[in-house]
Amino acid sequence: MPVLFDNIPGNVRVPFFYAEFRPGGTPYQSNARLLLIGQKLSTGAAPAGQPIMVREAQAAGLGGAGSMLAQMDAVARRNAPLAEIWWLPLDDAQAGVAATGKIAVGTPSLTQAQVLTIYIAGQRVRIPVLVGDTDEDIAANLVAEINKTPGLPVTAAVNGTEASEVDLTARQKGTLGNFILIERGLLEEDGNLGHTGSGLELTITAMANGAGDPDITSALANLGEDEFDWIVLPYSDATNLGAISDYFSDVAGTWSWYKQLYGHAIVPHTGTVGDLQTFGLAQNRQHLSYFPCRKFLSPPWEVAAAVGARLVKHLSTPPELSRPLQTLELVGIKGPRAKADRLTRTDRQTLYYSGISGYYVHADGSVRIDRIVTGYRVNAWGDPDATYLDIETMAQSMYGIRYLRQKVTNAHGRQALADSNPGRLPHITTPTDIRNTLIHGYADLVALGVFEGLDLFARDVVVERDPVDPNRVNASLPLDHVNQLRVLAAAAVNYMQRREPADTLDIAVPA
Repeated sequence: MPVLFDNIPGNVRVPFFYAEFRPGGTPYQSNARLLLIGQKLSTGAAPAGQPIMVREAQAAGLGGAGSMLAQMDAVARRNAPLAEIWWLPLDDAQAGVAATGKIAVGTPSLTQAQVLTIYIAGQRVRIPVLVGDTDEDIAANLVAEINKTPGLPVTAAVNGTEASEVDLTARQKGTLGNFILIERGLLEEDGNLGHTGSGLELTITAMANGAGDPDITSALANLGEDEFDWIVLPYSDATNLGAISDYFSDVAGTWSWYKQLYGHAIVPHTGTVGDLQTFGLAQNRQHLSYFPCRKFLSPPWEVAAAVGARLVKHLSTPPELSRPLQTLELVGIKGPRAKADRLTRTDRQTLYYSGISGYYVHADGSVRIDRIVTGYRVNAWGDPDATYLDIETMAQSMYGIRYLRQKVTNAHGRQALADSNPGRLPHITTPTDIRNTLIHGYADLVALGVFEGLDLFARDVVVERDPVDPNRVNASLPLDHVNQLRVLAAAAVNYMQRREPADTLDIAVPA
């Protein structure tokens, strides 16, 4: 068998020893990236519309202190500390409007000093209230504390007409500011100050009137051919959903045959269960997952960032990427305060048939993933199809095909093609050689817990030369995905007294 060289010529006459190096090829290893799409402040140094890798210490400077992206970044790092995190920064829409709200301070009637606690987007703000403080004093102190609390998505000012009122304005323009919740004290240690009958009452006007979200279309084009496996998109309007769907398109996007970049997006949705069901039934997108977060104390962009970080941590490498995400905590996320606003088991059952994911709130108050499904529900004929129901299938698809691609390119990336190779020349490959490489690669993936059914794959895989193009090989790969244990159904039979049947008892029978 001749030895092949890439650089050493065959006619060297000068003595003596020459060596060249080339890589022998290694199995595919994932380094999945998390891409956060969101708005930055004008004070942020990150260039709008351009992807940028961000280290933790850079977040405030690149996005601006309290920006949407800085908040997303902080939550994402709590859920995936070692992830490679990129941003796709956006400016506020030029015609956008910032959401506004209000806190009106009532006349105090305290007999002793207390602490007033409020929560803004799930973050606690506390000020002391002295016996002699007026409502105007309290309002001014509250404004000062809000403005100096790092990471809050609002700014505060004393109302120009009523000095006992605090005006709140979202830092970022757009509809997402409408979902910044302002709440009185939530915990027992917060006390009752601010509530009816507490000696100091607050009247809260919810954030509203935010309008005009940025369009991500041109920014997505700037991603080029870089791989971003997990993308967080905080906007669920039709324009931006259409843009991200086109980006992932199987025809000309990242999931197309010629780009092979792949990827998946998490999109938060703040609607009721009925709204979610209607929304989900109008979608059919396997590369997007919609996560419900109605009345979450944490804002939608933080919720989506936490989910995205969990995906990049748990769905990037085998065998973990085949395990279900159920019970994983969304660290740093505060769910709905009232139990009536949380998803019930019936709600989740409904949503999973509507292409919407689900959560539950643990007894300790933590928000945990129940199931992440994709938006895919029906095939091209409109018939129900569960092929792409679960996000784990998409993760397995990305990892598995990349693994097989690297296996093939390592072995056959620069070879001639023939029907047979009786001389076993290393520079010639055959369809049978390629088939064997694919089977070996599939065996690796079975051992890694990504796929199963090696015997069936080896039996059914087809590798053949194209009947028209003699330089082309066609392959059919029947990939059998490892599934997740979702449901264990048990039929429990109750007995008052259970005995063995007579024909099984060890009883001596008379002759």
